[in-house]
Amino acid sequence: MGVGLFTIVYSLIMSGFSLWMGSAAFIAVSYFFGAGFPKDKIWNILCSFALGIVWGLIAFRLLHVPSISGLIASSVMFGIMTFIVLFLQGTIMKFTMVPAWLIAWGTTMLILSNITIHSWGLFVFQLYACMVLGIFVIGYFSDYFNKVMFRLFPEKDDCDKNSDGKESDNMADHQA
Repeated sequence: MGVGLFTIVYSLIMSGFSLWMGSAAFIAVSYFFGAGFPKDKIWNILCSFALGIVWGLIAFRLLHVPSISGLIASSVMFGIMTFIVLFLQGTIMKFTMVPAWLIAWGTTMLILSNITIHSWGLFVFQLYACMVLGIFVIGYFSDYFNKVMFRLFPEKDDCDKNSDGKESDNMADHQA
C-alpha cells in the first residue's frame, strides 16, 4: 500500500517540478528494494548512482566519436568501461556498489538515446534528483508508512489461533 501511495506522491512532486524522468526514480527505488532496502548503504548507493550518470555521459560522448561508434569498437569500449568500474570498485573505490553504478549508467544511456538534450547541467541535475527522490519519497516514505500501519493494525500472533484457525481462550494453549 505504501509504495502505491507514495508513487502518487512522487508523481505529484515530479509534475510540480517538471521532473520528466520518472522512470529513473522507479528504476532507482526498484534497485534499492531489490538490494534488500539497505539503509546503511544509502550513501554508497547514491554515490554509485552519481558515478553511473557520469559513466553514461562519458559513454554517450565516446559513441559520438566516429572511430568508436561502430559495433566492434563500441563493444570494446563498453567492455573496457565495465572493467574500469569493476577495477575501481575492487581497489580504490570500495565504497561503491557496482550494480547501482551499472543501473545508473544504463538508465542514463537509455534516456540519452531517446531524447535531445538542450541543457546538460539541467539534465544531469534532474536525472539524479529523480533517482534520489525515488529512493526517499517512494522507498523511505513507504517504509515509514508500513511501520505506522503495522503499529496501528498489528498482525495477530500465530499462537492466538488453534489449528482450526479459531482464537483460543485457554491460557494453556499459549504456553509452549
